[in-house]
Amino acid sequence: MKVAVVTGASRGIGRAIAEILAEEGYSLALGARNVEELEKLAESLETEVFYHYLDVSRPESVDDFASRVLQRFGEVDLVVANAGIGYFGRLEEIRDEDFERMLQVNTLGLWRTIKTFLPSLRKRKGTVVAVTSDVSARVFPGGGPYVATKWAARALVRTFQMENPEIRFLELRPGAVDTHFAGSKPGKPKEHGFLKPEEVAEALRCVLKLPPDVRVEELMLRSVYQRPEF
Repeated sequence: MKVAVVTGASRGIGRAIAEILAEEGYSLALGARNVEELEKLAESLETEVFYHYLDVSRPESVDDFASRVLQRFGEVDLVVANAGIGYFGRLEEIRDEDFERMLQVNTLGLWRTIKTFLPSLRKRKGTVVAVTSDVSARVFPGGGPYVATKWAARALVRTFQMENPEIRFLELRPGAVDTHFAGSKPGKPKEHGFLKPEEVAEALRCVLKLPPDVRVEELMLRSVYQRPEF
């Protein structure tokens, strides 16, 4: 049985991805800061599940999580680096601590997660899915610091791919998604331009079903109700 790691798995896109991976027969290693929600998710899934506290902004937390995962499963086949946060405001108004927090989670946290599991992924000729955003290749007013962390994440993923051709790296770039992101509350009408987390997960399911000699390097998806911007 294949083993998948999902960070930021307690809700939103991470939770939806964990659910489809369970349906596809993966054993799961789930990490997030909200362990109570991880426990509820694990109890709802019909597959082998390990879950543990994970704060990707802290190197020691990533190391501890990875050590426990590898001790439990031996190796991993898929890593979904999904943990992310967002603070928004004009460049001259954003607080230093908010910008630094985004860098720690969205950029350095992604880097830490991937590099920690690289030796196992090399052995298994595995796959990495880095969940970034449709703004990882564009900008918009009021989102500069957040966008910068996603552009940096994009650069890291592409460099990881070039340095590790035996591993398949996918940058998953959803547009607006109806989740708790940035203090939002789920339940918004689709006509307001939001994808559902389950739709993002289903798109990933399609990619994972492709033959192992096919490498999808980037997948951007948005609601038809979201204005197309590039």
